[in-house]
Amino acid sequence: MYRERLWPGAWAWVGALSLPTVLAIAYGAAYGLLIGGAVWVVALTLALIGMIATTPLIEVTEDTLRAGRARIPRDVLTRGTSLDGEQTRRALRQGPADLFTLVRMWSTDQSVLIEVDDPADPHSAWLISSRHPFDVLD
Repeated sequence: MYRERLWPGAWAWVGALSLPTVLAIAYGAAYGLLIGGAVWVVALTLALIGMIATTPLIEVTEDTLRAGRARIPRDVLTRGTSLDGEQTRRALRQGPADLFTLVRMWSTDQSVLIEVDDPADPHSAWLISSRHPFDVLD
């Protein structure tokens, strides 16, 4: 029904990918161009793998809501609310202590707050980043 990857924004990619370059320049200046180039390739590969591996998936099917590795049946979800950036920050600071969060502010500052009606669940609500919060709620 709905699927979204919370890819980092452009500034996060620039920051993460510039670190290997700085590291390679430092090693290249100290140990030579060949070592600097090798450090750059290895560090850039690790940075790319890290960025891709830590990008969570938001998926809503007929039966389940998936946020990263966490899953919850949709039949225990009650009311959902779309939040803008300020409301998201407020929910993070002042929300319930048992709030499940998957918030990636470098991806988007919008989110969706979904209440959980399941006494067996340790979380009373889920706060999930989304570029399209109304699509998650549908």
